[in-house]
Amino acid sequence: MCRAAAVSAGKLTYCPHCGWQKKEAEAQLRLNLKIAPIIFALMTVLLAFLFFRSGQRQNGGLIGIFLAFPLIALVVSYAITRRNLRILMAQPPPVAQPAGAAPSMSGAGGQAAAIDPRYEELLQMPAPRKVRLSRRGQFNLSLVLVVILVFVSILLVELYRSWAVTKSFDAFHFREWGMLGFALLLLLILMAQWRTVARDRELLQNGDIATARILQKWGNRSASAIKYEYQDGSGEKHIQTGTDYTQKLQEGMRVPVFYDRENPNRQVPACGTYYEVIQREGGTRETA
Repeated sequence: MCRAAAVSAGKLTYCPHCGWQKKEAEAQLRLNLKIAPIIFALMTVLLAFLFFRSGQRQNGGLIGIFLAFPLIALVVSYAITRRNLRILMAQPPPVAQPAGAAPSMSGAGGQAAAIDPRYEELLQMPAPRKVRLSRRGQFNLSLVLVVILVFVSILLVELYRSWAVTKSFDAFHFREWGMLGFALLLLLILMAQWRTVARDRELLQNGDIATARILQKWGNRSASAIKYEYQDGSGEKHIQTGTDYTQKLQEGMRVPVFYDRENPNRQVPACGTYYEVIQREGGTRETA
């Protein structure tokens, strides 16, 4: 990537000067345009089903108003995506770098291939390491916990009211069983989230460390999906995907990865966890 200012296109940024991530941005925008009509059709079918199933004009109107907002948002998003794609395709071809010019950020041999200075000390820390939740982790996990528990509580209260009428599950119909299934699904999501958090904590505390090179990145405003390659202690190479919560890494850069020596595919990048390693008394190294 050159020094020119990057431009946002949906969830990706690209450089209109050198063409960095331009193909990735175009592919993502075209994919979004293909998916949007399918989502629109499914939501329309759902709206029609709930509208005609309600049996009461008032309830049907409320359902229509409730689902109209996502439909409007989808149409607006589709229009913005088409606009971003037109702007992207109108960009002139990338400017070729002259011979002898400095390598780009994504080049494997450039300065970007060096490890981020924030992580240099982290690579030298032996296990077991002291870790704690970062501020991001505390906020995100608390928010997920509160939201899921609130929704589950509302569903369980509605289910109890239906059960209390006859003191039997015979009164349960499609609506009630659907609510129960949705409540169980939310609880399973919560359990999966906490299992992931526990795995990350264990890997940061006791896992081996390898240096991974970022092969590809898909960015958005809050986090980026990254594809990276690292080599374990036995010399075997692994390609994995993860998250970059820092939003500061680019293709070709390097980042530490914590992995299980017995199962190197069980891993987490330092930029993709809610935990931070406490490097010394009074100081921490944020990994996300």
